Amino acid sequence: MTFLELVLFLTALALLVILSFFGAHRKIQKALILLGLAVFTLHLLVGLLRWQMALVYLVMFLLGLLYFKKSTSYLFLRVFGFLMGIVLMGSSVFYAVTMPILDLDAPQGKYEVGNTVLTVRDEGRMEFRSKDPNDKRELLVEIWYPGEGRTGGAKTLWAGLYSGEGDVVSFFLNYLQEIQTHSHPNLAPAKGSYPLILFNHGLQMFSSQNTLLMEHLASHGYIVASIGHPYESIRVDLGQDKVILPEFVTSLEKFKEGMQWIAESSEPVVAVHKEIASLTDREARGKRVLTVLEKADAINSTAVEWTKDNQYVLSWLLENPPALSGSLPTIDPEKIGVMGMSIGGATAGELCLVDPRVVAGINIDGLPYGVHQKDSLKVPFMLLTSEDGKGMHDFMFLQSQADYYECHLTKTRHADLTDLAVVWPILKYYGQSGELSGKRVVEIMNTAILNFWEQYLKGEETYNLSKSTFPELHVQSNRSD
Repeated sequence: MTFLELVLFLTALALLVILSFFGAHRKIQKALILLGLAVFTLHLLVGLLRWQMALVYLVMFLLGLLYFKKSTSYLFLRVFGFLMGIVLMGSSVFYAVTMPILDLDAPQGKYEVGNTVLTVRDEGRMEFRSKDPNDKRELLVEIWYPGEGRTGGAKTLWAGLYSGEGDVVSFFLNYLQEIQTHSHPNLAPAKGSYPLILFNHGLQMFSSQNTLLMEHLASHGYIVASIGHPYESIRVDLGQDKVILPEFVTSLEKFKEGMQWIAESSEPVVAVHKEIASLTDREARGKRVLTVLEKADAINSTAVEWTKDNQYVLSWLLENPPALSGSLPTIDPEKIGVMGMSIGGATAGELCLVDPRVVAGINIDGLPYGVHQKDSLKVPFMLLTSEDGKGMHDFMFLQSQADYYECHLTKTRHADLTDLAVVWPILKYYGQSGELSGKRVVEIMNTAILNFWEQYLKGEETYNLSKSTFPELHVQSNRSD
């Protein structure tokens, strides 16, 4: 909770106690009401009102009305009202504390972190999800890069989720504008050429879902371009009043259909995950998983479409240096990597299999969907899994013809491998986050992923990725050393 939120809560609590059990103290009641009104007004003026505190606001308003009530209620009614007030305000405090206004840790690299957002349009592909039959595929590209000479303020966290026109997503998430990142919009680019890493978010996630990782990499000399995939991201602001939300956000019927589709799609995957837990033969496990994944036509198609998005964005970035001059550092075309989380991780694997420009890849807790799963990887690859994704990639590991690292992060869930566990500690109470703290997960992830890129995009052979210095990270490698 912020200081003003704490003051407002304590004021409301004191007023609740006095009105419920010490009704004669009118001067104290009046003073508390005036204090509460002043704090609320200050909240309003500085833009700090947020939905997490709504029940505290409500209780304070109702208590203000009760001040003008001349008669005294029966004791059991006052006790009931007191308990209801405690429950309502306690709920608000719970959400305010577990969805806090944070001070994010700064990245430790030598570069300042710049940030810019582009919109690119693929004139060669139709947007079949759009209601307009003439729409072409349009993509958001959010880029973090090494910069210098910092000027101006930092970008706020996950800004694309509440920028532009208001909607249901921005209503619940616009409080995040009180959280400052360490990325600076349109910062002067650092001199020299740098590796480029493409990033793909999870299904119904968003381009900045791993901001802490992006800043970490950019501060160490990498350009990271995260692609926002419209209609399959929770929100994409393409500018010019064009904000795209998936249908399930705006339609209850579509939401129900989406939940049913998720349940039906997950059932065979969950079943095979349980089944292979009892198999000791790695090749047998791999074949069993591959059989299930090959039948997941809808998700495989998504991986294919996102792979095309990556190829177009990569071509656009490499072929338009004049348009990027002054806004981004020079991209080294010989040092291109790709990574992603969840279905974005599957996309990273698919791109490594089909695009020779990519020299290495990372899959962060994504099942290996796509249409080229049977093909052998010929570029170095890292798999980073939570408990949710453990044991589902054996066939990729066994058939890889290049260095392959399987890194299992114990005591974590799928959502932990994003910024979510740091920003929303509330996930632990809903079983969506593991035992490790969000900060610890970020520390391990950022270190392991940076070490991989340092070796395979910058050629720093001093890193031995087969050995982890973190007891929570278990690493297997197909390397002979």
